[in-house]
Amino acid sequence: MLPFRHHVFVCTNRKPDDDGCCAARGSEAVLEKFRAEVRARKLQEEIHVTPCGSLGTCGHGPNLVVHPDGTWYSGVTVEDVPEIIEQHLVRGKVVERLAWLDMDELRKTIAENRAKAQARKASPEAPS
Repeated sequence: MLPFRHHVFVCTNRKPDDDGCCAARGSEAVLEKFRAEVRARKLQEEIHVTPCGSLGTCGHGPNLVVHPDGTWYSGVTVEDVPEIIEQHLVRGKVVERLAWLDMDELRKTIAENRAKAQARKASPEAPS
């Protein structure tokens, strides 16, 4: 048995250039709203919310993933949090307008972002 019915990982990744990173798009406020809503609804024993590093869907954020079902959400705002909690985490219905429904497209996006990150790491730094 799992310790929580749902575990929500909210990307709070920061990049030096803020190139589409979730933190630059307000993910920390989304994380805090999730935590506040879970507390207000007294769902702490059922839903655990954790910040995490990059989920690989940079440029689409704020991003989050819900486990154990593996539903990925992008473009989440503070205003979307109550809907995700009520519809998905309480009622079991994915909020389709925010979810990655095409797993091939999700994998492609993650691969592209991974390649960009690796290219940045491999390129020599500009002289100061």
